[in-house]
Amino acid sequence: MGGNKRALGLIVGLAGCALTGYALFSILASAGCAASMDPACLGGFSSIWMLPVGIIAAMAGMFMGGRFIVFSGLFLSIGAGALMVGILGLMPDMAVFPWLFGGLFFVGGFIPLFLALFMKRSAQAKQVMAAELMQTGVKGVGTIVGVTDTGITINNNPRVTIRMRIEPLDGSAAVERLKTVTVSRVQIPQAGARYPAWFDRNDPDKWMYGTDLDPAAASAEVKEMFARAAAAPEAGARFGVDGGPAAGGAEDSPVEELAGLTQLWKSGALTDSEFADAKARLLAKIGR
Repeated sequence: MGGNKRALGLIVGLAGCALTGYALFSILASAGCAASMDPACLGGFSSIWMLPVGIIAAMAGMFMGGRFIVFSGLFLSIGAGALMVGILGLMPDMAVFPWLFGGLFFVGGFIPLFLALFMKRSAQAKQVMAAELMQTGVKGVGTIVGVTDTGITINNNPRVTIRMRIEPLDGSAAVERLKTVTVSRVQIPQAGARYPAWFDRNDPDKWMYGTDLDPAAASAEVKEMFARAAAAPEAGARFGVDGGPAAGGAEDSPVEELAGLTQLWKSGALTDSEFADAKARLLAKIGR
């Protein structure tokens, strides 16, 4: 259903783009010879209604799934319509205008396409890196030991720098890694939060942690790592923002772990037996 809606959005949106370009061409061409009062020349103004109809259709196509393609198409069609007026010399009294106006819109139409291509390649590169790390990287449990606000926001969501200490599952030496990410303003990561993590020992920039994964759709190995991160003894809440003890001390951390365990269990990251075992350990710790 989603694919059909997107296809329809492309058809409606690109038709709107073509209508907009034709309407703009007719209007500019008519304006270019308005002084002559030639009825044939002035007839182009009768197509002025096409301009708002075309723009509305293009906008509808964007919302239906056309997005970057229709958005770029709208700019390109406006630019092409104006440039065609300049090429045909239909505005002799303002010969430069169609070239400048059309050129700006035509060139601007390629920017969203380049952005979309860049975002697609960036996402593909992240997927490739994630696959490589999960296959060949060092596996561990990461604890956030510092969260620093960069002062930058994207769509009202803050960009933060996360400092994480990763303890490998193979017992080798722990490492610290930094990553600047955009996070939800209502779910900003906190010091002490724990996640499964993968990293390359030879490349400090090549690492990831499990917040980007869907626990319910994860493999058995990844589910086990989520369970380790949630139920490991002496949870990471003992680390504060500056790397020292967190407010509330170790007595508060099991309660936070229990809430995290419950969330993971509800999402499917933990089986009933895994949740029961981890919950029993945490309740025993809380009762001490």
